[in-house]
Amino acid sequence: MSRIAFASPREECAYQLIAPPARRTFLASAAGALAAALSSRGESRQNLHRDFETALGGVEYFVLGNGSIFAALQVARRPEAATHGGLLVMSPERFGRKFSTFLYVPERGLRNSRIGVWVNGVEYAAEPGSSEVRWEYPDEIPTVTLAWPAGGCRVRERLWCPALEPALVRTVSVENPGSSPASVRLIARLDANRVLFDEYEVDRLEGVLTAVGYHRLTLFALLPALTGDRHLEVRLDSIPPGGTASATFVLLLDTPRERLLRRGLDRVRAETSECWRRRAALRTGHAGLDHLFRASATGLRAAVALSGKMDGSIWQYNFEWVRDQTMVAMGALLAGHDDVARRLLERILTRSVSEDGNTVEAGRFRTPKTVELDQNGELLYGLWMWWAWTGEDILIRRYWPKIRAVAEYVLRPEFSFDETGLLKNSREFWERDPSFGVREGFELAYQVWNIAALPKAAEMARQMGDEPSAVRWQAAAARMRRALLEHPRFALVDGGRFIKRRLATGEVQRTFEPADRSRFPPGMPLREETVSYCEPDATMALPVALELVDPASELARRTLDELEALWNQRWQRGGYGRYHVTSEPDSPGGWPFATMFIARANLEAGNHDRVWRALDWLLAAPGGRAGSWLEFYGERPTPPLAPVGIVPWTWAELVIFFVHHLLGVRPTPNSLRIRPRLLPPLDNVRARLRIRNRQVELNLRRTAGEPRAWVNRVSVPVGEGAVNLPPPEEELTVEIHLRE
Repeated sequence: MSRIAFASPREECAYQLIAPPARRTFLASAAGALAAALSSRGESRQNLHRDFETALGGVEYFVLGNGSIFAALQVARRPEAATHGGLLVMSPERFGRKFSTFLYVPERGLRNSRIGVWVNGVEYAAEPGSSEVRWEYPDEIPTVTLAWPAGGCRVRERLWCPALEPALVRTVSVENPGSSPASVRLIARLDANRVLFDEYEVDRLEGVLTAVGYHRLTLFALLPALTGDRHLEVRLDSIPPGGTASATFVLLLDTPRERLLRRGLDRVRAETSECWRRRAALRTGHAGLDHLFRASATGLRAAVALSGKMDGSIWQYNFEWVRDQTMVAMGALLAGHDDVARRLLERILTRSVSEDGNTVEAGRFRTPKTVELDQNGELLYGLWMWWAWTGEDILIRRYWPKIRAVAEYVLRPEFSFDETGLLKNSREFWERDPSFGVREGFELAYQVWNIAALPKAAEMARQMGDEPSAVRWQAAAARMRRALLEHPRFALVDGGRFIKRRLATGEVQRTFEPADRSRFPPGMPLREETVSYCEPDATMALPVALELVDPASELARRTLDELEALWNQRWQRGGYGRYHVTSEPDSPGGWPFATMFIARANLEAGNHDRVWRALDWLLAAPGGRAGSWLEFYGERPTPPLAPVGIVPWTWAELVIFFVHHLLGVRPTPNSLRIRPRLLPPLDNVRARLRIRNRQVELNLRRTAGEPRAWVNRVSVPVGEGAVNLPPPEEELTVEIHLRE
């Protein structure tokens, strides 16, 4: 037995002892491990249905949820890849792998989670190639629509989640376009995961099926249903030529059926519609961009539990990170999910920040030597954004001692270098540490996020009447910024561009040299290469995206040009890698949220071709049609590494791209600044945003004349491409005409 190295500290959650290398491929799944154990006793081999795998070729996940229930419709392009139309259901309050979702059965995968349609005595189900899946938004409600043929009839399934009920609603409509009547029956099964549910209740009188175990899962229909041991049957009887009939099934999690029936589905749907009408909306005239925004806003709501819990990667890590949760809180704010952002931030402050200001990474606190110092800056920035977007300082007042500790933590002597004020330790942004060849030094991302955030923390300190802290933090940020850009020995600029890391000696760290390359999985570049380069690194885009430097400057241009080397390094599928492939302890491939770091910076810099290439890649990549992206796109050795999952951070990056950068909407506690970066060839963009609980309608147009702007039809000045307003105290309509 031997210990296998992790591709990154995030993969530590996947740690396990495995058999010698010859058996590694065989043990690539829990099924393989079980089969190996049985075979060693001379018993029959048993295998899991492959629906437990996350990164199956051509498989996408349409994600729905409301904080109390999480669901995803699995869509496959090939029948052998996975169950097409399979339904994954889980509680967002409990993290798990895909094989621990509630409707996964080891022998059949997700097959019994599909709807069966019997037409004239023959059963049909949705199949790849003959079905169409897409997002629709009737009454503004995110709805997954699955349309498919069944024995001459046309079936349309519509799935949606109520705003305030732990339910998934599935309406099945059958149209008969033929010339003779069609006898139609619908079959909905409740075949629950035997690991999680060990009791089963059948109410034949009311037509209700319930699985009981770690949770309570209830299935019923809104029409009378015949009840079998594991299924409900709704008879639509004879549908005449040209006629349509439908039935609605409801899957409830941990709540009585009587509650939903008492409230009524019409009322539940109306409140859900009203809820989504209060969220942000974007209309660019480009169907792909509108899809990216809407799917991201839907995903941000689905990924976060009512308690504020959020898995760093769904079905992958099963842990929380302050970094990921804070970025999702920012994205949620901009998407109009104020409630989601608040729950995330409150959970961080109560559960993920120590009394001395250390922050949780992968569900635990690290020692100062390997702590992620960017997390402190991101959290401070996110809290300031909450204040700016909502106008409420309740979180600041309630948790001020913790917030103050978060700011003070990064200024502790073990991090702060006396000569410069820059922050140093032996960890880098992507969570590599000394075992990967990281030496003690100054990480660009750690400086950037704290330089951006400490002045925001100073504003919060003044709101709290803590002037000494405000002065200290502003001075620390200014000193760090000067050193970052100008220090003769320690500036994180070299050769006219930003660099990733400089050692405590002042030398640029250009390579990572792990002490033992053989400890990494076979085939991974960090094991196989003789020289592993640190740069370029996607985090080099952050000072440009956050505008710590002028995006039009030569420094920004050189940096962004350098980052082009990350596109298609050792793959041809598109996307930017997170860093130079030679130092990659995981498989080479494009990373969606790293790609968005660079896209955000390129939009600010006016590199529009690069922006479109990144967005087009996200639309075309596996998951693009569904609007849910895996952490990266490459082959992952599982084990020893965790299976790749859906990273909510990508949704946040996309929303931030559209609202903060493209629309340029930037409230502060005392003002509202709108400075768009309209991406050519878009020439008419409309948005609905929620700022301080007021609706703000924004209309952007290109003009050949001078820039002009109106607020509620009253002309206002435009200066340097921006409109500056007081915080909204009423609903606003803002129209801005931008120079072509």
